[in-house]
Amino acid sequence: IIGLGQVSLDGVLWGLYVQSNQSVPVASAALGGCILIGLAASALIVDDFDVSVVQRKEMFVPIYNRLGFLGDGEIRLIVAKEFVDLFRSGSIKKMTVSYAVPLVVLLGMAWLVDFAEAPIPINLLSYAPFLGFFGFNFYSWLTILDSPEFMNGLPLRVPQLIRAKVIVYFLATSWISLIFIVLMAWQLDEWPSLPTSIIVMFANSIYIVALTAFLMGLRPNKAIFDASIMIWFWIGTVLPLLGLFLLSFTQGDVSLYGNWWERASQDGLAATATMYDQSMVEQGYKGMLVISVGLLFASALLWKLMDRRWGKAEFSN
Repeated sequence: IIGLGQVSLDGVLWGLYVQSNQSVPVASAALGGCILIGLAASALIVDDFDVSVVQRKEMFVPIYNRLGFLGDGEIRLIVAKEFVDLFRSGSIKKMTVSYAVPLVVLLGMAWLVDFAEAPIPINLLSYAPFLGFFGFNFYSWLTILDSPEFMNGLPLRVPQLIRAKVIVYFLATSWISLIFIVLMAWQLDEWPSLPTSIIVMFANSIYIVALTAFLMGLRPNKAIFDASIMIWFWIGTVLPLLGLFLLSFTQGDVSLYGNWWERASQDGLAATATMYDQSMVEQGYKGMLVISVGLLFASALLWKLMDRRWGKAEFSN
């Protein structure tokens, strides 16, 4: 409506009008309007506290039976308990949305770059590492669902709970990431790159959460304020992400790389590339696979070292 000229901008943004025209009456009217809106909002607040009781059918046994691939050890029990907490509290919906929203934004960016035909050598393999990076947010949600302090009286150790939460993260989010990487391959029409992108995405996803769990344990929301931890987290995440991102640029036209600024400044969004270096493509492809395999080995090492770092810790978040 404002863009069509039906309503003036000054009529909507009273603060802008006051600053532009130094009008005391308008400033008084705007201040009075704010007070009236605040009074109306406070009057709508119900002075009552109602506790809603939600009843659910038996969930633990069905979930436990579906986790047969985890064996019969303690991890299976804890993972089943974590899933029960997720569904019982209703947090699974909020966490799924919070994990999916950044992926939707990333999908929108892929569409925008492709639609604008920007002279940026970004392809499907450029987005794959970042799909796994958002796991940190989901893992932090898992650690604040319920206080684990009652587990101090149980025959459990902190590394077992940490590993269970990592497994819950992967089971709850892997299908979402897979759907989005397929949608992105469809959007960019890069189906040949899809298998490699899936490998890169899952390798990076597993590594990021394994690193988060190893460094921060059950207190990631507190650990982010610890500089000694965040330095290692930054080194452990930025270096492989940067390597994968730069190597992804080799999977296509490469003539823009040497003189990208010159071509883009001359032709803008119409800048083009005509050279395709097969040897660079092969080297970049192998480099991305080597980094992905290295991330999986690093994840396995962090998984093994979890006992050494958190074996004597108490349950607390």
